[in-house]
Amino acid sequence: MLKTGTLVGAGRWPNRKAHPDEWERPVSGQVLEFCDVRAWANTIHFPVDDPHPGDVMGMALKLKEQGLLEGLTPVCWDFGSHKQVLWEKTANLRPYAEDIQLWQACKALRMDEIAHPRRRKPRELGEFLPREMQHLGMQKLLPLRPML
Repeated sequence: MLKTGTLVGAGRWPNRKAHPDEWERPVSGQVLEFCDVRAWANTIHFPVDDPHPGDVMGMALKLKEQGLLEGLTPVCWDFGSHKQVLWEKTANLRPYAEDIQLWQACKALRMDEIAHPRRRKPRELGEFLPREMQHLGMQKLLPLRPML
């Protein structure tokens, strides 16, 4: 369980399919309380911009009691030009510092693949991560290689 206010990432890297020099820093988000009004605004339950906090609390507690919010976390993502609240699977979130480390390692791995296209045995992602973050190399990531 992530604490409210924690800065997180989820592998959202702008321009990921482009050349690694074009990759932008990962998108960061802040974990919100499950009953935060921002997480419920403009949803099927509250199709308005600013729902009443009491109504939101009642609906959130009701859905949580039914188990419908199990494994979900509301996150306010900062996309630079705008912010957007999305409900994310908690398992897909990681601390933002780890997301930055993983992004840097993936970028270095891809640059290495470009620099050495004939290498028979590809290098592992863990080779580009610090020792204390080797566990990140085991995570399933989106395909890094461009699709042909």
